[in-house]
Amino acid sequence: MNRAGSTPEPAPWLTGLQHTALPSLSPTATYPRPPTVFVQKAQSKTQVTTAGSSEDGVNAMMGAVEEGRLNQGFFGSSSAAGFIKQIKTAVDQRMLSPNIHSSAPETTLRSSFLSVPNEKCLSEVSNCVFPPRRIADNLMNVYWDYVFPLYPFVDSAHMKEEYGKIWHGDTLQRDEHMAMCTFNVVFALACQLADFIQPEERESWADAYFSRAKDLFQFSLWDTGSAGLIQCLLLMAQYLQSTNSAHQCWIVTGLAIRNAQSLGLHLPQTIAHLHSFQDKQLARKLWHGCVLMDRVISMTFGRPAMVSRVSSGAVPLPVKVDDEFIIPNSIAEPSQPVERPSMMTFYIKTLELYETMNDVLLSLYKPAAEDSPNDIHGFYFNTTVSEIERTIFDLDCSLDRWARNLPAHLCAGSSSRSDSPIFFRQSVVLQARFLHVRILLFRPTLSKFCALRDNAGIHSLTTRHDSFPHRVALQCSIICESIKLIHDNVPIDGTGGPLPAWWYNILYIYTAATVLIAGRLCSAIVSEVTEASITHSWECALEILRKYQKYSTSARRCVAALEILYEKVVSDGQPLADHDSAQGFTAHVPSTLNDYSFGEGVNATMMEGFELLDFQDMSWLNSVPSNLI
Repeated sequence: MNRAGSTPEPAPWLTGLQHTALPSLSPTATYPRPPTVFVQKAQSKTQVTTAGSSEDGVNAMMGAVEEGRLNQGFFGSSSAAGFIKQIKTAVDQRMLSPNIHSSAPETTLRSSFLSVPNEKCLSEVSNCVFPPRRIADNLMNVYWDYVFPLYPFVDSAHMKEEYGKIWHGDTLQRDEHMAMCTFNVVFALACQLADFIQPEERESWADAYFSRAKDLFQFSLWDTGSAGLIQCLLLMAQYLQSTNSAHQCWIVTGLAIRNAQSLGLHLPQTIAHLHSFQDKQLARKLWHGCVLMDRVISMTFGRPAMVSRVSSGAVPLPVKVDDEFIIPNSIAEPSQPVERPSMMTFYIKTLELYETMNDVLLSLYKPAAEDSPNDIHGFYFNTTVSEIERTIFDLDCSLDRWARNLPAHLCAGSSSRSDSPIFFRQSVVLQARFLHVRILLFRPTLSKFCALRDNAGIHSLTTRHDSFPHRVALQCSIICESIKLIHDNVPIDGTGGPLPAWWYNILYIYTAATVLIAGRLCSAIVSEVTEASITHSWECALEILRKYQKYSTSARRCVAALEILYEKVVSDGQPLADHDSAQGFTAHVPSTLNDYSFGEGVNATMMEGFELLDFQDMSWLNSVPSNLI
């Protein structure tokens, strides 16, 4: 099987169809249909049950009210159905009923979590085509090499088996619509990262596959979810992060979480009663995949998370064993070879890191009352915090403990790219995520500090080496380190390299660059960090974003927003520590906004928010340009 990035030899049955290089093939072209699995007799789509139907014996407020009517999903102890079950159990115990059964939650999970009977046939054959085998194989390789090691949301062994069955024309073990939809989402996601596709063409390729996936997606609000559905929704949410469809990304993530909860995946006893270890591992991966996406989307959009801290930690984390070492249908817990670290370790360490990130969001990014005092010390360092809040020092200690407990193969610089490309990339990505969380922890304090820069008493703080400005300035080195990490690992040849996906790089760099600008607002910080260091990091940040302009208009918006933002900093009358270095810092800033060429889809109207900046407010520090994500 050919690896992504190479141009494979054309399959014999493709001879005569085309003779051009691989990137010229378009996903919008009419490709030959794969074997017989795609050409089954079309059937009409399943009719949607109306909301008023009472066939299931289920009431929307009460839950299941009849024995055995559980196709509406899991109902917890607070529901009327749960209370009825408790009463029935108590009565059975008093009467010594021989029909007493386990108190495990009743769910709609089948004996095999993914290999469910194929109840639906393909109805729209025109949408159920794959690209040529060599294209499909290359896209799948991109997914397995670049996506799955960071987001192991699927059972790789099961997915590879289903992929092989498609090309052999065998009947799939699950809903074929959902399977074909999932593979098309995988193709769309891989297109955004495939080095063998020109960056300017990736969006159109990806959109073609995702459009097919949407046509095949037959989920109805009136249907009960499934493991396959949750897998597909998580992949959809991941793909939508690379687009401008912020609302759809938010909603799809919520659908994944709600369907997982309806299956009871948020409860450890539900997963404990699955028959095989393979199913238990997948259930854990899916639930924590929902938690992971919930945390990331909550941070990105600045909105409340759906999953509470208690709920996210109730289900055990996945076991550190790769899918290839898990025996299908076996109840025994497998083990990872001692000499081979598991790729799942990265997933587990990310989940731990993002739990701390969620604490940062809850403690430092909570909505503030309008009449709350503007007291930087009391707001961020007050020891009388609520149960869900943690002090900035406590959070910082948590991050330090997390970093100290990283396994050797995930520590920065511990492995080389040639020794283990996957582990090397995991270590780089994990370091980028860690630095970004540190920036989120530090940023509100900087915002408050910069807003108080005109206070007459603040300069007296700078006379001591252990002053607050000095400590804040030390944290600024994190921003420079974050930018340097990405800058040093961006390949010259334009390939993806060992970095996170390009849309995450844009977010990380934009966040770091805004903090650099904020640091420029305070001479005390500039004197500690040095103007030269800030200028160099600023230039590196803009250089990175300009490299990503051909991937997405998001990078172009960021460049425009940052340059306008810094022009406002200069016009605000801040003193420059070094005139010559400041010239380098503002070399790309236009003389007026009207002189700036924003490029396609970007104009001064979209940047109106940056025209009216209030640097006493500093709320801009926690924002992103419109339609950035």
